[in-house]
Amino acid sequence: MRHRAPLGVQNLRNKIMNKNKNTQNKERRLYNRKKNTDVYLLPSGRQFRTVVEMQDGLHHMRLDMIVNQPSLRIKEINCEMPGVPDAICRKAQDCLAPLVGKRVVPGIMHGMDQVTRGGCTHLINLFHEACYNLIQAQGVAGKEDLQALFPGIAEEQLYKIFFWFRPDMKNSCIRYNEDSPFLQRIQQIQVPEGAEKLRAIAKAK
Repeated sequence: MRHRAPLGVQNLRNKIMNKNKNTQNKERRLYNRKKNTDVYLLPSGRQFRTVVEMQDGLHHMRLDMIVNQPSLRIKEINCEMPGVPDAICRKAQDCLAPLVGKRVVPGIMHGMDQVTRGGCTHLINLFHEACYNLIQAQGVAGKEDLQALFPGIAEEQLYKIFFWFRPDMKNSCIRYNEDSPFLQRIQQIQVPEGAEKLRAIAKAK
């Protein structure tokens, strides 16, 4: 003989089923994450400061990093964790400290198992975000400097000089592929008079 569930349990089941019926054809947002990144050029003109902050329903974290320019060598990393799901999470607040002194280049996290094992995935994510946007900001600063040095410089000339300093950017995307029309134009163009001295600086950095 099949036992009937108590009335209270039946009512709860009915409510859940009715809710599922009402929402099965509607899109429901389950998670939202807000992330903001700012990159500043410090007054010396020789350092960048990158601030990345994220918030979701459970976490609130901030990373503040100072990097030398143009080497992109990390001078300082400071992390804050105002909101965490568990107090033990804050023990990972300094997990990125071993990265101080390293350069922001592809593969920077290679061999840094101590950071990932005893760290925080959200802070590591903020670090990657900081590095990515730092490269964008360096491009903006470099463009401003070159336009001041060589008024009227063409985009292809700008990037030809950029690639002296950042050869790893080649083949990093479809536009920078060595067979792309843009790269072919870069290879054919000459840099402005006096710009060749920057190649020696790029090699020495």
